[in-house]
Amino acid sequence: MVELKIKASEVRGFNYHPSVSHDSLEDWLLFDEAIWRRELTIGKQMFPKMNTIRIWLSWNAFCRLGNEFTERVGKAIKICKELDLYVIPCLFNRWHDPMVCADSIYIDHFLPNSSWLHKYGNLFEDYIDALCEAFGKEENILVWDMCNEPFAYNGDFPERESVEKHELLWLEKMSARMRANKVTQPLGVGSTGDQSMEIFNNMCDVYLTHMYYRGGDVSEFEKTVADFAAESKKFDKPIITSECCWGALDDAHRRE
Repeated sequence: MVELKIKASEVRGFNYHPSVSHDSLEDWLLFDEAIWRRELTIGKQMFPKMNTIRIWLSWNAFCRLGNEFTERVGKAIKICKELDLYVIPCLFNRWHDPMVCADSIYIDHFLPNSSWLHKYGNLFEDYIDALCEAFGKEENILVWDMCNEPFAYNGDFPERESVEKHELLWLEKMSARMRANKVTQPLGVGSTGDQSMEIFNNMCDVYLTHMYYRGGDVSEFEKTVADFAAESKKFDKPIITSECCWGALDDAHRRE
């Protein structure tokens, strides 16, 4: 198992999207080195203990920009290095929202022959290979987040079992591709807090979880946290909570 460069308990930071973009595709299409440097510098000033940021990469941006995409990611990582920030790059996303595309991967991306996409053959291998070649030994990458919130299905989706197995196979294939490229950093999967990580065990060195308290019975949330901690201890894998609350411009709301 590849180990973290710092203890998981020492990780402090935020998810970062530059203020000029609406989603992770625009993070890279509208990439502005000066904005990244200015905003992350302000972040360090406001939160001196911040030592890590999670950034959302974009397969679609890679398809449009090619080598320019990896060059822009390299510039972002260089800025983080100058500010003593580790980086958690998130490769794919399965979370969806009506307001934010977040450069999502949809079911037809991994369900065999479900759309014309599949006539192009391997959809993601060039993306993974390019990132591994450019950053597979980058010291400032703390852990690769393979996918943000996989299995984003509504509870009563009737085809969930049959579709989910293809999503898992896709994730396993992507992580195997990372391993085949001999990346020196650990891998994780950014799962929702109420999701067992055991299903991702073979592809994870680190558990990445999103422990949102959404209101209601606090004791139920505490049990979720305790169960997750017990699972981590059982499989001897560190935990990083890479999401836990939404930002807010209203200070009182944010504190709550």
